[in-house]
Amino acid sequence: MNKKLSLVTCAVALALGSASAAANTKDESASAKANNTIKNVANTMIINQTSGTGVAFGNDLVALQEGDLHYLETDTQGTANSMETSQVGMGNILLLSTQGNDNAESYNQNGSNHIAVSDVTGNANQINVSQSGQDFFGISNEAINIVTGDNNDITVEQGDGGHWAYNTAMEGNDNSVYINQSGVWNETRLDSVQGDMNDIEVEQSGFWNVTAVQELTGNNNEIEVMQEGDLHRVTIGSVSGDDNDISIDQEGVENEFTAALIEGNDNTVSIDQEGVANRFESTLIIGEDNELVVEQRGEGNESSSDVIGNDNDFQVTQLGNANTSYVGAIGDNNELIVHQDGDNNASHLAHFNGSDNDVEITQVGNENSSYIQSSYPDQSLTSYNNQITVQQLGNQNESAVTFSTAIDSNDNTLDIAQDGDINSLDLLIEGSGNMLNIAQTGNYNMVGGMGTGAFLVQGSDVELTINQVGDGNLVDGGIYSASGSVTVTQTGDYNTATIIQQ
Repeated sequence: MNKKLSLVTCAVALALGSASAAANTKDESASAKANNTIKNVANTMIINQTSGTGVAFGNDLVALQEGDLHYLETDTQGTANSMETSQVGMGNILLLSTQGNDNAESYNQNGSNHIAVSDVTGNANQINVSQSGQDFFGISNEAINIVTGDNNDITVEQGDGGHWAYNTAMEGNDNSVYINQSGVWNETRLDSVQGDMNDIEVEQSGFWNVTAVQELTGNNNEIEVMQEGDLHRVTIGSVSGDDNDISIDQEGVENEFTAALIEGNDNTVSIDQEGVANRFESTLIIGEDNELVVEQRGEGNESSSDVIGNDNDFQVTQLGNANTSYVGAIGDNNELIVHQDGDNNASHLAHFNGSDNDVEITQVGNENSSYIQSSYPDQSLTSYNNQITVQQLGNQNESAVTFSTAIDSNDNTLDIAQDGDINSLDLLIEGSGNMLNIAQTGNYNMVGGMGTGAFLVQGSDVELTINQVGDGNLVDGGIYSASGSVTVTQTGDYNTATIIQQ
């Protein structure tokens, strides 16, 4: 059995006192400052406003600049637009262009070397940007909002320390964006938001936390990111669909969330990570009404999940250090639950062609390993209505259960409990209507095939119950029959039973 047991160590030395080495690694290629800095410019203000004749309300703009080297340029067209800007400090730049009616914009920059770029096209949009404080290693606070649509509400609040908030391509109506960044060097990037009534909220405090949403397409989606601490990363590649709810909460140091593709409607993804160097990664979540909940506490825990299907429910809880888990499913109505409490535990759970499975794994202790997989490599084979419960209490226990590698395996009920240390079982189930119940209490007990390989259970309507209490007991062999019932009870130490039923 392959086990991925790794202790991910984290160096917390990259704090404010030693951040000068990291300063050279921040990517400034997309910086607004690099593209818009005006060298050796005194206070400059360029304002153009256009309003139609005979309108009830014209445009209203208030601009205040104090200090050195400011630059302000606005181009407002339409009617009943309101803009208020205030710059205090040195080297601040504002480039603003508004087209449409009834837009309300407020910008306040206090400190030095700030950037704010806005381009609003549409009606009744509200944009509020507040930036204050010094830069950090030459990095300024920057806020960019390129918005096309109506009734969008955008608020950016950034404290001292060179934060970046980039909302560069938003198209749609009734979208809401709230970004609050405090501490040093935090980044929020919303590369593309297309749709209506989407709600995005990002709050980051600490040192160099990064949130990046590369593409959001759809309506009524909610993305909430809360990061507190240092060096956290949230990367969302593509969200496509309606009514999806994504929530990420990370506290500590160097926790990371990555989701490449979320496609479909009414999916819920909730990730809560607390500690050091915890990781979650998903390649794809495709379907409707899927729910994925992951909670990790400790250091160096890694969780990954993939799903293609509908109405699946994934729950992963890892408490401890260096635990790893994978949960994946292709199909509908799967309920997969993994709970690991301890250190260096590993679980792999994958249903590639199954419906109505209820699987629950609980591992308490250290270095336990559980592997459950069905319909692989032939994913056309069906595996459904399975109810599997695996509970391993102790250390270094191993369990492997494989379904449907050659023929369909249906209606299986499997209950495994190992209590003690270094117990092992390896099962291969081919067929339907099987009911298996295995309990091993003690140490060094084993269930497997003769010599090497898995204990094969093949056929229909087979009931197998194995109960081993003690140390060093062994059951090997296999069942090759259409029906039958096998019961093995070994109490004591170092008993051996070989089963061959055909």
